Amino acid sequence: MTTWLAVLCLGLGSIALRVLPLLTTRRLPERLTAAAGAGGMSVLVGFSARSVLEFTDASTPYAVPVAVLSVVIGLVAAFRGRGILTSTAVGMVAYLAVAGAIGAVR
Repeated sequence: MTTWLAVLCLGLGSIALRVLPLLTTRRLPERLTAAAGAGGMSVLVGFSARSVLEFTDASTPYAVPVAVLSVVIGLVAAFRGRGILTSTAVGMVAYLAVAGAIGAVR
């Protein structure tokens, strides 16, 4: 239930940030929009990290450390100024590479 509430709040906040400048003649402060973007990204990363840490499957060895490593690599790409698609793709490629390397060694 709390996940749906967080997603709903993120969606409503996103819509408000896009509609508010259209309804008024004033622009939102740059610091506010940057903080809202960082807050939205941190909530999504938090949900992803929590679901990864709760993942339990005996057939997938080292799933949690590999996923945590890929999330960290994606976050590093995001904080270095890459876009959301690029940082997500970097995290996915890192996950596939590390998981594939572990699978090849095993």
